[in-house]
Amino acid sequence: MPKLFYILLFVTTVTFASTQDTTIVVSPAVVQYDVDSELTPIAFDDGKINNYKDDSDFNYEESLEENWWTRFKDWVGRMWGRLIDWIFGDIEGGTLLAIFIEALPYLFLAGCIAFVVWLVIKLNPGSKILASQDSASVFFSEEEEIIKSKDIKKLIEKALMNNDYRLAVRYYYLLILKRLTESELIDYEFDKTNSEYFNEINDASLNSNFRKTTNIYDYIWYGNFEVTREDYLKAEHQFQNLERNIPTTDV
Repeated sequence: MPKLFYILLFVTTVTFASTQDTTIVVSPAVVQYDVDSELTPIAFDDGKINNYKDDSDFNYEESLEENWWTRFKDWVGRMWGRLIDWIFGDIEGGTLLAIFIEALPYLFLAGCIAFVVWLVIKLNPGSKILASQDSASVFFSEEEEIIKSKDIKKLIEKALMNNDYRLAVRYYYLLILKRLTESELIDYEFDKTNSEYFNEINDASLNSNFRKTTNIYDYIWYGNFEVTREDYLKAEHQFQNLERNIPTTDV
């Protein structure tokens, strides 16, 4: 037992001594100054510095004026970002998908511009605005085309050959309108009403005959019944009587 005690005491003493020997003592650092060189500290002119601060050419801060347009763009940008995050989640920057998503608004804007350009070229509104009156007359309604460019007498004959008496009455009435227009008694327009034509004819007798002819035409053309040859012959008599009373003009 005494031997074991002395052995433990010896080991403890040696260990403590080695620990004391390995302890490092750090001395505080000493700042050394160069006292031999002649150094002059830099002096800053506060006046010049303030002048530079007031000069807008040296203002590199980006100022963004706050208005409804910038607020709208910021809102659209936030909504777009939320939509992309909701659809695709977190996308790693620099990937092909991320680049495509960043370019998507610009692609959409370019597509809209291309569509508008195509629409303008397709409709070509400038040609309609700048076109002369003669070229615009090409765009006739069916009634206008018959009055302005067709041989109405031949149309009447063709309708009679086909026993289409109702259509023959229509053609004869258009012939009356053509005769009145050529005599400058009315100013024909396809969207005018009968009352407007009545007001344009100053001759009382001619006006009365034209009213009778118009009533016959309205009754036959807009009436929902079969028109016989006898019906047409009665209407034709009235049309011919009116046509003979329309004065002719020298062309």
